[in-house]
Amino acid sequence: MKLKPIQLASAAGVLVIALVATLTISNHHGSMMGYDENGYSGGDHGSARYVSVVGDGSVKVTPDSVRVDASVSNVASTSAASLAATAKSADQLRTSLKGAGVEAKHIQAVNLSTNPEYSYSNNGPAKITGYRSTQNFSIVIRDAKNAGLIIQSAQSAVGNSLSINSTSPYVFDQKVAESNARTLAIASAREKAASYASLTGSKLGAVLSIEEQVNQSGPVPLMAMAKTMGATSAPVQVDLGQQTITITVTTKWELR
Repeated sequence: MKLKPIQLASAAGVLVIALVATLTISNHHGSMMGYDENGYSGGDHGSARYVSVVGDGSVKVTPDSVRVDASVSNVASTSAASLAATAKSADQLRTSLKGAGVEAKHIQAVNLSTNPEYSYSNNGPAKITGYRSTQNFSIVIRDAKNAGLIIQSAQSAVGNSLSINSTSPYVFDQKVAESNARTLAIASAREKAASYASLTGSKLGAVLSIEEQVNQSGPVPLMAMAKTMGATSAPVQVDLGQQTITITVTTKWELR
């Protein structure tokens, strides 16, 4: 027998849910059909009737850490001299950071390079004028509120050879925020599933499956500072902003 879909109208639009005679009728293979929030979904899904819904939960948190991309660089007449000067600058950076409470495990040297420096003219070949050595660092400052002062102190200690390439506030441990967002997402999915159960004259049963996706939107990294700082310079500020952590769950709930 060919069955027609039942249409349910609401202010938000028209939701079409196709019902198979009654909610207890199985298909010719002896398995039951399912429903989702985009309409009827046929197929072989074992013995359970179900509704599939998506739930979202979001929480906003203030970052507690700042990741800093920095580099030290020096030019000298020989590669050995430039490398030695850069090694000294790197030690000054480490000493300043550790003195400000940054743990050694949060200071990572990610690259070291030495390359010739050239001068170019229109009338002749390029000439080597010296050698530049550069060492890059990835630094995690857990004391986010004082990150600007810590960076400023490092700049003063190292001088012009230190470059601050970028700063990025973030949440060091997202477990608590994710747990709270997950609670909201499951509650949202349950509410939707209960609504579908009511609309179809069913009772909501156990959850059959859950798929999770975690998304986060971090604050835009902000910081601007000069290469040299005087004693009267205004303190450097790293704006932490807020980070949004969102959990999206795709769930299937048994209909009884």
